[in-house]
Amino acid sequence: MYRLLIPLFAILLSGCASLASMPPKVSEIAYKPMTKIVEPAEGMIVLAVYQFVDLTGQQKPNTTFGEISKAVTQGSSNLLIKALKDVGDGKWFRVVERESLQSLLQERKLIRTTRQITQGDKAKPLGPMLYAGAYLTGGIIGYDSNTLTGGVGYRFLGIGSSVQYRQDTVTVMIRLINVVSGEIELAIMVEKTIMSVGAGGDKFKYLDLDTQLLEVEAGVAVNEPVTYAVRKTIEGAVVEMIRAGERKGIWHYKPEPWKDPGKIPTVEVVIPTDAELLEELETIDNEIRTEVKEKASQPLPKVENEVIDKPAVAETTPAPQPEQVDEPLKVKVEPPLSDGIVCESSTHHFRCTEVANEKTITDTDTSPSGN
Repeated sequence: MYRLLIPLFAILLSGCASLASMPPKVSEIAYKPMTKIVEPAEGMIVLAVYQFVDLTGQQKPNTTFGEISKAVTQGSSNLLIKALKDVGDGKWFRVVERESLQSLLQERKLIRTTRQITQGDKAKPLGPMLYAGAYLTGGIIGYDSNTLTGGVGYRFLGIGSSVQYRQDTVTVMIRLINVVSGEIELAIMVEKTIMSVGAGGDKFKYLDLDTQLLEVEAGVAVNEPVTYAVRKTIEGAVVEMIRAGERKGIWHYKPEPWKDPGKIPTVEVVIPTDAELLEELETIDNEIRTEVKEKASQPLPKVENEVIDKPAVAETTPAPQPEQVDEPLKVKVEPPLSDGIVCESSTHHFRCTEVANEKTITDTDTSPSGN
């Protein structure tokens, strides 16, 4: 028996440890029709929330003794504000703070005092607060426990199982009040059931003819969270308030003709007959002919100071001429100074040569100046 109980306790303890280690989860919208509401045609509506609290006066239900804790959440106004901000993807309402209005006014007063101390007369005034044209009030007006209970079970040859269930009901009411006239424009009441189900099984068997026996029991209970049920009820009330306001004409949905065929404007198409088409073509042809004749009969306009462009003359490039080479300067032969000296002169030199027996004896170079 001990060998059987030890693994069973180990499995139970490991299951509890895995449940305790689950990470936190961000809550999503509980009532899915909130995401399908069409945005308003006139823009976002400014709303305030006043005194949306628990009005049931109910304590947490218990079959054995009375508990001091409340049956429903005391933060229902926060759930309503969250629903107003989420409905229609956040395109319907602008919610102004009123629950902690005293703290807000105190903070604005602190800002004004700080500006006056640091900036003096040049301190900029604080802008006005946003006010609402309507506000919401109401609360959780009912929580009825054990409105429906029951169960079923069986046992056969020491093996048995049982199922039990219980149903509670929560009721939420919302009132939309016009600030200018004080009239209650809408009053919405929504109910929701809260189900709790428990199932279990047991095994009873004698091990032998002695007094030793084995009895094993297992069970599980599933209870719908009360706060989740209240949140879903409040979200349903917000959706129903929007629908009721649209039916009453307080606000209107943004038109979507591609989704509503009844709002698509009808266009009548008139198909002309063959005779009408021929007549229309003849009329167009006559108009074109008349316009052409009028333009042809008009004289051409006289153009003053008309400039006639001269024909362009092609510019040609002369053929390259052969480079002129200066002829070599001829050496001027000066008459001999004597019978034995011969002189030659040119632009660059002047030379005299003494000749004796047709051979050069001496050369004398002088400068162009003749020295």
